[in-house]
Amino acid sequence: MNEPAVKEPLWTREFLGMSLVSFLIYLTQYAMIAALPIVMMQEYGGGDVEAGLAMTFFQIGTVAARPCAGILIDAVNKRRLMIVISVLFFIVMALFLVASAISMLYGLRLLHGVIFAVATTTAAALAALILPPSRKGEGIGYFALSTNLAMVVGPMVGLLIMEHFSSTTLFAALSVLAALSIVMSTMRLPDAVILPQGARRRLSVQTFIERRALAPALIAGILFFAYGSVLTFIPLYTRSLGLSAETSLFYACYAGAILVTRPFVGRIFDRMG
Repeated sequence: MNEPAVKEPLWTREFLGMSLVSFLIYLTQYAMIAALPIVMMQEYGGGDVEAGLAMTFFQIGTVAARPCAGILIDAVNKRRLMIVISVLFFIVMALFLVASAISMLYGLRLLHGVIFAVATTTAAALAALILPPSRKGEGIGYFALSTNLAMVVGPMVGLLIMEHFSSTTLFAALSVLAALSIVMSTMRLPDAVILPQGARRRLSVQTFIERRALAPALIAGILFFAYGSVLTFIPLYTRSLGLSAETSLFYACYAGAILVTRPFVGRIFDRMG
């Protein structure tokens, strides 16, 4: 009789560590998304347009940095990159404490988007390399739960702080979370995971654009365009209806649906491709 195949371990220390780093980074972002429109109105005298611009500058930063992030990750020591980018992430979060004008806030959001793109891409790449090949889809599904959990906790944290305190407390708390991501990113990882793989590629259009990914990317872009708009303005909308206390329920319901479906979707991917 053939002995049943033993499943390769999924929940390793390294995988849990990268999941926690991802959770902390996304937590700060979702807290900012929920709280920043309120900060713009209460402390900067802005409105819907200014809140939208703050999100726009962030997205410009992420879109500009995301293609370059993958090339950078392939070319350098991934652990060192994770540490450096975590430090930069902390510095940017701390700089929000001294932002005295809307223009400075826009500049920080642009820089925040660039660093966020590199940080999240690096954490995801490390997590994917750590996972055993036979359970990669399942593992990536669980790794994505760190994002979904942050989607629930982040807005609640941001809105709760703004309800009882000020933006100074908000940015200080998020800076502490960013500092924790530095600590987690220092864990030791196997050389096979962190060292550059293969020769460096020459830069060309094909380096940045994979034609086979264009169709899925277009679909994802349309979905996230709609979702990003809702995510940015839902705090202001519920505030106008006098339902500020219920805002976090929107994020909780959305993330709850993802938390329920994500685990078995990963297993379906492993089986069907």
